[in-house]
Amino acid sequence: MAEGREAGFTLVEMIVCLALASLIGLLMLGTMRAAGTASATAALAAGAEDVQTVRDHLRRTLGSLARRRIDGSGPSLLGRPDGLHAALGADRTLERGLEFAVSLASVPRAEGIFDLVETRSPLEPEPGGAPWRQSEVLLDGVAGVGLRYFGQTTDGAPPAWQTVWLRADRLPVLVEIQVLFAPADRRRWPPLLVALGDRPRDGR
Repeated sequence: MAEGREAGFTLVEMIVCLALASLIGLLMLGTMRAAGTASATAALAAGAEDVQTVRDHLRRTLGSLARRRIDGSGPSLLGRPDGLHAALGADRTLERGLEFAVSLASVPRAEGIFDLVETRSPLEPEPGGAPWRQSEVLLDGVAGVGLRYFGQTTDGAPPAWQTVWLRADRLPVLVEIQVLFAPADRRRWPPLLVALGDRPRDGR
């Protein structure tokens, strides 16, 4: 009888151990799934934050385009479907504010994808300084970039959307920027509309 009780006790212990092992396995599986979900959520949030940062930057930059240059000449913006080149207004809070040229371009990569790149350089050489040019990738690995321009291409014509802007004496009223991502890319870009104008650099 003692041996039977000992065998029965051992069987109970085995059942309990198996139950505990199953419970621990389920808990570990749940933890791994939760960690994977949290990682994916964090990556999605980081991607969304990067996109929003770029959108805010483009609003500020294009909102600071010069409607009239320091030398009295008119605005300068050449627009293409895949990028633009324009003159930024000088910072009027400085005694000698520099005017900058800014370019936004879709630069192809070998994998069939593109980078959205911004390039800046002074329109006039700085006193005693060497010419310089600075480029920065705003968004990497995008599927495509498209720009449109809304305004009057000629005096008297009704404003309309154009894929090219070549008018030298007037800025378009609006610029629309679209960025496309691959289907597997979690980043999203709703069409961005920017009203152009010369604004103080402090944001007022």
